Amino acid sequence: MRTRSIAVPIAGVLLVALSCNCVRAEVRVQGDARDVRLDAHDATIAEILTALGERFGLRYRGTTGGEGVTVTFEGPLRRVVARVLSGYNYIIASRGEGLDVIVLSTQSAHAVVQPPFAAPTVPSKRQRDY
Repeated sequence: MRTRSIAVPIAGVLLVALSCNCVRAEVRVQGDARDVRLDAHDATIAEILTALGERFGLRYRGTTGGEGVTVTFEGPLRRVVARVLSGYNYIIASRGEGLDVIVLSTQSAHAVVQPPFAAPTVPSKRQRDY
């Protein structure tokens, strides 16, 4: 009886695990910062940036989409990062031996550009009495 009570939950877990269509993300990074080769299979943008960070000292912050992508990019690190973040609004800044990447917003059709200065404001001559 004891063997049966243990076997049923184990069989249930195995059945769920086998029926799950789980695909494991894979990210491979090769080369140096001047000549990077990035191969990603069903990996999120965050997983790709993390792999680049482990290899090249890239730091990133911000929110990226959670969908998996399959891509292959080659080139200098900055260009590879720009291609990974294609469709996002982001900033890349050089930092010694690495890069700082700030993802400003999720994917959008058009980048939003801030005006170089704020519109002038004119103080009102009238004052309100409360």
